[in-house]
Amino acid sequence: MKQTPSQTAGPFLHIGMMPDPARGVRPLSPVMPADPVTLYGTLFDGEDAPMGDALIEMWQIGGIWARTATDDQGRWRLSAAKPGAVPFVSLWIIARGINTGLHTRLYFPDADWASDAAMARVPAARRSTLVASDTGDGAYRLDIRVGGAGETVFFDV
Repeated sequence: MKQTPSQTAGPFLHIGMMPDPARGVRPLSPVMPADPVTLYGTLFDGEDAPMGDALIEMWQIGGIWARTATDDQGRWRLSAAKPGAVPFVSLWIIARGINTGLHTRLYFPDADWASDAAMARVPAARRSTLVASDTGDGAYRLDIRVGGAGETVFFDV
């Protein structure tokens, strides 16, 4: 039998995947970060247009995870713990036109990511697509591009 292609997330992504505080579903995991930082950025498609219909999920060591939808300008924002021994947070992105979720990482600029095995496999010219900018006041910005010039590095996991 011939396999059928994967389905995309479709236009109802927000309804099925986003937490609803009115129903008692929390957007953050029960393990709250002791010293939270803000992660934010904009998600762009391959033509450099903001993706206002996507979902970004974050995981960290210690059971911390969060999920957010992009707004109509492709902007996203999450709370995380500044990592210690592990210099990154994992991100998973689903959106229109993406058959399977995209896995990437956000590395903190002041962390020791130079010894990270995954980062070591990324060509030096593309590493900047994974390293967030420290914008002050405990906030870090990483714009994510799913294609085109400056495409973010995604991992096949």
